[in-house]
Formats: sequence, C-alpha cells, structure tokens
Amino acid sequence: MRETFKDKLARQIALEDESRALGASRYRARRPLPWRHEPSSTDEEGDLPPGRQLLRLAIQPTAEAIRSFCDVVNHGGGSRIPEAALILSSVGAEEAAYLTGRVILSAAAEGKKLTATAIAVADAIIEHQQMENLRRARADVFKGVLRVQAHGVRSLKMKRKIQAVMADCGFDQPFPLAMRIRTGVKAIELFCDATDLFAIESQGQRTKYVRPTEAVHKWLEQQHARCELLEPISLPMIVRPRRWSSPFKGGYITKRPGNRLVKQANAAYHDQLRDQMMPAVYDAVNAVQETAWKINGPVLAIMREIWDGGGELGDLPARNPQPIPPRPADYAENEEAANRWKREASDIHDLNAKNVSKKLALSQRLWVATKFADEEAIYFPHSLDFRGRVYPLATGGPHPQGDDVAKALLTFADGHPITEDGARWLAIHLAGLFGIDKVSFDERVKWVRDNQTAILDSAADPLDGQRFWATADSPFMALAACLEWAGYIREGADFISHLPVSLDGSNSGLQHFSAMLRDPIGAKAVNLEPGDRPQDIYSDVAAAVQARVNESYDPAATAWKGNKVTRKITKRPVMTFTYSATKYGYCDQILQTLREIDGAGQPYLDADNYVAARYMAAEIWDGVQGTVVAAAEAMAWLRTVASIMTKAGVPIRWTAPTGLPVLQTYKSRKADLVRVVYKGQRIRLQVRNELSKLDSKRQANGISPNLIHSMDASHLMGVANRCYDSGIHSLAVVHDSFGVHAARVGELQDILRNTFADLYATNWLEVFREEFVAQLPPEWAEKIPPVPALGTFDIETVRQSSYLFA
Repeated sequence: MRETFKDKLARQIALEDESRALGASRYRARRPLPWRHEPSSTDEEGDLPPGRQLLRLAIQPTAEAIRSFCDVVNHGGGSRIPEAALILSSVGAEEAAYLTGRVILSAAAEGKKLTATAIAVADAIIEHQQMENLRRARADVFKGVLRVQAHGVRSLKMKRKIQAVMADCGFDQPFPLAMRIRTGVKAIELFCDATDLFAIESQGQRTKYVRPTEAVHKWLEQQHARCELLEPISLPMIVRPRRWSSPFKGGYITKRPGNRLVKQANAAYHDQLRDQMMPAVYDAVNAVQETAWKINGPVLAIMREIWDGGGELGDLPARNPQPIPPRPADYAENEEAANRWKREASDIHDLNAKNVSKKLALSQRLWVATKFADEEAIYFPHSLDFRGRVYPLATGGPHPQGDDVAKALLTFADGHPITEDGARWLAIHLAGLFGIDKVSFDERVKWVRDNQTAILDSAADPLDGQRFWATADSPFMALAACLEWAGYIREGADFISHLPVSLDGSNSGLQHFSAMLRDPIGAKAVNLEPGDRPQDIYSDVAAAVQARVNESYDPAATAWKGNKVTRKITKRPVMTFTYSATKYGYCDQILQTLREIDGAGQPYLDADNYVAARYMAAEIWDGVQGTVVAAAEAMAWLRTVASIMTKAGVPIRWTAPTGLPVLQTYKSRKADLVRVVYKGQRIRLQVRNELSKLDSKRQANGISPNLIHSMDASHLMGVANRCYDSGIHSLAVVHDSFGVHAARVGELQDILRNTFADLYATNWLEVFREEFVAQLPPEWAEKIPPVPALGTFDIETVRQSSYLFA
C-alpha cells in the first residue's frame, strides 16, 4: 500500500524527535547527572559547557576576593587564618579562583564533606604551584610527571615517587594538614561569599558540606537541557521542508530553539529583518531546499564494503595512527635536527588527531546514508549565514555541500534522459573529477573517450578491477560518474540520469572583484573574458613566482628551484587572497600542502618544510599582488572605509543586491588566560569578556571577505531563482559551484553567465559607498574616499565566456 502524505508527515515529525533524542543521548553520554545518583567521573561537570561557563562567571569575583584577602593579610591586617594567604598568594588570584571553583563543583556533585573539599582545594593549589615551578626549572621532568598524573595516580608507591621527584628538585614544600584545611576552608568561604553560587551547610551537629544553591541547581539543569536541545543530530527530511516565509519560520516541520533564516547574533537585526522586503531571498532559499535527493545505493554499497573490510581505498581515513618517528641520534647536540624532529612529530600527531575526526565523520555519514537508503526522496532544509551564503542544516550525514564522500552518496531523486548533449557535459564533469579541468571542453571529452576502457572497468568492477576511479582527485564522486557513464554507454541518449553535473567558478573572490572593478587584467585571469580555453590564475601565479625564484640568490630559494612551485602550491594562497589571508596564513597553507604531498611518498623538498613555506609565502604574496592589482586596490579601499566607520563607532552595514541587509559588528574582547595544572591536565581557560567597543582590526580584516561573500551569495540566489523559473527544480549549490541534470547543463551555463552580467551592470562599490556615507555623521562621512576608478573591461562580454563557470 502506497504511503500517504499524512503518514509520511507523521514519520517526518518522528524523525525530528529522533534527531533531538540522538543529540540529547550524545550529550548525556558525556554527562551523567551526579545529583541524580548516577555514576560520574570526578571532574565531569567542570569539563562540560555549563560547568565551564559557571567557572568563567565565578573566576573574576572570586579572584578579586582572594586578592583583597591576601592584600589585607600581607599589609598587617587582621584575619582569623592569616596563614591561608601564604598558600593562596603562591599562585595567581585567577588560578586560585579557578582551582577553588573546579574542586567545589566536583565535590558538590559527589557530596564530599567540607573538610575533604577544603583539603582538595588546598592540595590543588599547592600541586599547581609545584608543577609550575617544576615546568620552569625542569621541563623534561615536568612532562614525565604530567603523563603519569594524566592516567591517575592511584598507588601509594607512585605518589611517593612523584614526591621524591619534587623533593629532588627542591619543590616539595610540606604544609601541615591543619594549615591545608584552614586554607581550603578560607578559599571556599571567599568563593561562596563572592559568587552566591554555593554555600556551606550543616548536616547534623558536626558535619558540613559545600552545596550548590537552588539557583545553581536550576541554572545547571536548564543549561544542560539547553545543550541537549541545541545539539540535535540534524537529519535529512523525507517531506519537503517548510518554505521560509519569515526570518523565524521555515525549514523543519517542528519548532527548534533558535530557528532563524539568518545566523546573526545581533538580536535587533532579526526584528529589523522581519519588515525587510526581500522576496528574492526567500524564493532562492526555498528553491534550493526543495531539491529532491536520494541515496546513491551502488556507491553506498561499495563504500561500506571497503570500510567494513578495513580498507582505505578512495582516500578513506586510515584505521591505525601513523607512528611518531624516532628521535635523531644527535637530538641533544643538534638543535636544528631536534627542531626538525619536533615539527615532524607534531605534524604526525596533528594528522592522527584529524584522522580520528575523519573516522567518526565517515561512520556517521554511512549510518545516515544507510538509514535513508530506501527513501524515495530526501530533502535538506537550508538557512543563511550573515552574509547570505546558503548552507544545509543537516550536515552530519551525506549532504550537497560536504566532502567527496558526502556528495558521492547523493543523487537527484528525479531522473531525466541524458541526451547526447548531456552526455558531453557528463564527460566534461567526469574529466574534471580526475583533475583534467585546465584544458578545453573538447579536450576533456577526448580524455574520457581515451580512458573509456578504464572508466567502464571502474563501473563494472570497482574493487577487484583496475581501480582507476581511486586515482581521481575526488575518488567516490568519480566512481559515481563512472557508473553514470557506463549507463550512458549501455543505453545511449535515453539513459535516465540522476547524477548532479556541476560547473564551478574559476576563483570566485577574484571573479567578483574583477567584475565589480571592470578590471581587464583580472577579468582575463579568471575567465570573465571569452576565450577558446580556460585561463588558470593559479598556474599563472606559479609560473611568475617560479621565474623569480629561479633568479634569486636567497639561500631559502634553493629548495624551490627546478619547477617546484606548482599550481598545487599556489592554489590555496591565491584562492584566499580576497578573503584577507595574511602572509602568516599563506605559510600555514603552504605547509599543509607540503604535508599532503609528503604523505603520498618521498619528501617533496630537500629542506625543512617550515623554513621553505615561510619563504614561499612571501613570494606568492608578492606574486598575487602583482597579478590582480585592481582587487588589491579595492581591498585597501574597503579596509580604509572599515577603519573610518570603526573610529566613528558605527557598525558596518550594507544591503546585498538581493535585498538582504548585512551587518558586520566584531566587538573588542578582553581575554584573560588562566593556566592551571590540575590532576595531570594542563588547563587553559580563556575568560573572554566582549566589550561594547568595535574591534578595529577585525572590522577591517572582515569587510573584504564578507562583502565578496555577500556578492557571490547574491549571484547564487539569482541563479537559483532563474533556474526555478526555467523549470530546473533539481539544483545542487556550493557557493560558486552549481549542479543540475546532465541534459540541462547547457541551460545552466547560460543562466550563470547572464545572471553574473546582470548583477554587475551596476557599480556596486559606488552603491555601497553611498550606504556607508549615509550611516556616518557628516564629519566622518567626508573622510570616506572615492571608490577606485573602473577599468575598461566590458561586462557584457561575460555573456559569451564559455569558461566563466566550467
């Protein structure tokens, strides 16, 4: 019997309840409730978000109370227990406050008596002082002790060993038990008086406890309940999402805490948004989220077989961690060798940590895909970030904006005959997944024909055949495309195709800046100008930098000579140039690329990667600046505007071409870092207070990427609406990447070009300048400089550019 819509809606509501239950279960698994007589770890409450927040709130008032008490004692003032100041003042007031609060929180949860809690407070402070002294004097011994403590010091023998180490280093200062108790009680009294969060209560005539006040009980329970609600494992939907009709209504069927169309922390913004006329925004988000998807069953089956068999084919994460290399023999004498080993060991440690996350993510993707494998159609509700960029809400499993695995597990639910023209676009798409995207369309189609035997082998026997698909840049998406190509070869133009076939922007940030400024140089470099083959700015910058490096006499250049500066090395830095990336950021990006290359085989460079990356960052920085001069000028103008508006105390606002208001308000923050050593853990607690003053640096750094993101989001919305009006109701979007059925890619190409040209028929920098000036008092408005002059590029020629999106 066919399922009715009413039945499906009931299942959808049950799924939404399940997603909240899954989130709550995941949260509770990290947090049993000790006051409900459930088993718990000693320090769990201080490790969970509500506990951490409570400690942050308590640190400052408690620190002031401790500081005041110690000052009184140290200046000869009266006190019933002056010796407490000796221990409390041995560490910073903030550190003493944190440790006191941490112990109290755990002790109250466990029901410890006051005396035991007082001893634990004093011991925590003493241990922190001893460990800090040890760290400064003997870092090697400190690390060893820390490792032992981290696993729990249970035996008396081990405790005596640690005491002996402290004694040998001169840091084992004994304090009488009575003094420790009095110090701990005083610290607890100061904490209770300063915060009103806990109180010392009597039970019977002699027994006392530190108990949370009723307000704290309620606060913690409410905060934990809030965390459970705010941590749902969002799942795809089996009915069409609710259409967004206001800033607060849309997406999932049932109500969710904090459900908003736009993710923006400023509360007043949402009230203003309610009255904002922006039909293009609502229509676009609704069009995107109404795309019907389904799980790609064949890809899921192959992926499951590889993963369940312990394999890593197709770049699946490794099951076992990489071993840390042994220390070099001359570690103690050779500082350079020691530093190189430390960096290599740190890189492998980071890689192993990331691999754990990848394994968890893959397991969740497979679980969600399996759960929805039999559904005829699934949907992804979407919302916007504060710039207007579109994002799916369900990102734990397969989703249209995910990685290779997440996207490969999806196809459109509706199918269309592929047609001969669609088969050509499928071939172009397939070649691109193997990295063959810097040549003409015809050359890409030829590449597919030349490799057709291997492609069909991948489709017929993906695991025991040649495994050609696994050599692709995006292996599982390539496998999905191989299966689709095999269907076309088998059935011809009538083959019913479900696969999204995508067209991607060359370099979205530079494309938008070049169009905005009518820059002929930038326009040619990023394919705004028509040509018979695609331009590749990453290769252009790589060639220019390589030429300079080859002529350089700088010793650091040696490692990069001989065509080592490739497109892969320059891609990340060039891609992020318009997003206010710094030279320091470039260094990190190049280092990451070098690690990836090295991970595939032999070291790429005969040099220290960090030193080489630092040198190359400066070279690429200069190379990009020299290639896209107009974009650099516009970015400088925007930074100037941001600086003026921040000095005037005015937040930065502009209206995107779609009508969406964009608000940028990065506030200054005062951050105090509290560092403590507690039970084998080095804890760094940042107590961050947001000030009312705008942060001039963050405002200036943020304006270029945020404005450009609002422009590419406007283009995406224009494309989504034009597609929907043209009858294209299956659309995959990832900011500057658009996918439709193969048979409709030709239409999509025209829509992309025409909406882009229409968008930039307006001089948007001048429009934004007028908005900025209108927000400022006259004395500040006159300081806003004129916008950079427009260049000679004819924006209408974009309509004929075959490789604008390719």
